[in-house]
Amino acid sequence: MPLFRCLLAAAMTTALILGCGSGSPAPKARDAAPGRAETKAVEAASAVGYSGNQMRKKIDKTIDQAEERARQIEKGAGSAASK
Repeated sequence: MPLFRCLLAAAMTTALILGCGSGSPAPKARDAAPGRAETKAVEAASAVGYSGNQMRKKIDKTIDQAEERARQIEKGAGSAASK
């Protein structure tokens, strides 16, 4: 019986060493999604059935348009004030 336990222990140890060896490298982290950091939380809507990526893209686009419009207004206000 002690011989059986010794062989079983040796087999288990060998299996653990081979199973935990360095096989393939760990998968790389997914690249950061494009877009604004402020709207990253919107992607969580995917968990409840919405398309979080599409929502984030639309919100990013809307924010970009609003910022561009604000720049145009500032530019127009600045040129009007200098006249």
